[in-house]
Amino acid sequence: MSTATEYYDKTAAQYDALRTNEPEHTFALEIGWPLIGDEVHSVLDVGCGTGRGLSWLAQEYPTLELHGIEPSVSMIAIAAKRLASADIRQGIGERLPFQDESIDVVTATGIMHHADNPALVISEMFRVARRAVLISDHNNYAFGGVMTQRIRIGLKVCGLLKAVNYLRQGFNHRGYSKEDGWWYPYSLFDNYTDIAKRSSRLYIFPTRPAVGSSSNILFSQGHFALVAMKTTS
Repeated sequence: MSTATEYYDKTAAQYDALRTNEPEHTFALEIGWPLIGDEVHSVLDVGCGTGRGLSWLAQEYPTLELHGIEPSVSMIAIAAKRLASADIRQGIGERLPFQDESIDVVTATGIMHHADNPALVISEMFRVARRAVLISDHNNYAFGGVMTQRIRIGLKVCGLLKAVNYLRQGFNHRGYSKEDGWWYPYSLFDNYTDIAKRSSRLYIFPTRPAVGSSSNILFSQGHFALVAMKTTS
């Protein structure tokens, strides 16, 4: 985790410029937020970065109470300057410093493929959320050609995908790029069952144009988002 945070501390000043051609997370908010409905007063953005997601929400829904969690001090400095009235705290998604059901909606855009334990992050999001969880991220099973896709899903079914990725990435569970820092091969479908169990209603929608010729979302959509309405007791 410290290595990943160091990357964002070093690249914070260039972060937004490097991501001008990544509209999928804004699209996720545009499509997903209306699905949640009215009576939303507060939002927590997990891994809020420089505050881009919170800025969009502040512009579209100016009465929202804004909260953000981010491990990188340099990213927090930019977010705090951009959103002077927001509550931006240093922390990690695996341990959110909020009480149970204390925030109406908890969001995470583009962070799960960087998380050491995305299942724990998602569990924490559901714990803190009062009404809904919104997540936008990768679907690793759609990347590459048809043969690569089929081999990848076959390895997943056989329980061998993590081991093969570990070998391919030079005996490392993570990969690295200058544009995205440290990342894991990840799909939101990996956590689908757990998310569905915690939800009373679950909406899934693509956030980028389809790739290839497959009509199966698993192989045609490299990025998608979901809105999970919490199960009421």
